[in-house]
Amino acid sequence: MNSARLWRKHKTSIIFGALVGASLVYSSGDIQRNMGAIADIKQSIAENSKQQTILEQQLEFEKEQATIADARYKSGCLPIVATVYPHKYVTIVQGKVILDRITLNPLPKGTVVCDANGNTGVIADRGQVEAIAFTGNRDLVATRLKRFRGGTYSQPIDSGAKQ
Repeated sequence: MNSARLWRKHKTSIIFGALVGASLVYSSGDIQRNMGAIADIKQSIAENSKQQTILEQQLEFEKEQATIADARYKSGCLPIVATVYPHKYVTIVQGKVILDRITLNPLPKGTVVCDANGNTGVIADRGQVEAIAFTGNRDLVATRLKRFRGGTYSQPIDSGAKQ
């Protein structure tokens, strides 16, 4: 008797609840797929955000390096040339020992060296290049290197030996 009374009083709510329950049962797969898609989208957004942050940090680092390298070119860095071809500039490399052309001794600690590619460095202990910084200012690099045309016989050399 109570159930018949309950049915008469709440039949609309019961029918509506049953329909909602049935639709949830049938759409549970869609709901799970949507939740998975949302999780994938969140992961993709997180990865893109991380990549963007890395790129922004790299850009800041490059700007700082360019400021340092520009100052080194302006203050008179020494371009490095090849041993065999004294009129050819070579790229400086971290840890490479740079020698005086005449004495073949390593350059003194604190000497600022540079190359034709925009790289600059400072000679550290045992004549090794450290603290490399790069500039993309090609005009500044060209201006510095023009001063050494024809005078490369006295420039420091890269011995060409692998470290």
